[in-house]
Amino acid sequence: MNRGEEEFKIHIQIDGVRLPLTVKRNEEEIYRKAEKIVVKFINDYQKIYSQKSYTEILTYVAFRLAVALTKQNSSEDIAPLAERIQKLDDELKALLAS
Repeated sequence: MNRGEEEFKIHIQIDGVRLPLTVKRNEEEIYRKAEKIVVKFINDYQKIYSQKSYTEILTYVAFRLAVALTKQNSSEDIAPLAERIQKLDDELKALLAS
């Protein structure tokens, strides 16, 4: 196992909850960034919806993250098709030029 695939323990802190996780060393930064995103979203929604319960705030955060993930997956699904269309367009232009 190379050093980047080596697993080790980290602790993520989200709104007072400490989560011990075992992650691959080369993925630690992803987990740290995700922690910051979740904390930011919780703080943002708590400011906007101060009258809402904590459970409702977490629901907003979960939904916002699901929407972002869905958008990302949709754009990734389209990328190979867009590349193929571009290739076909280039081939068509070459045929018309000759």
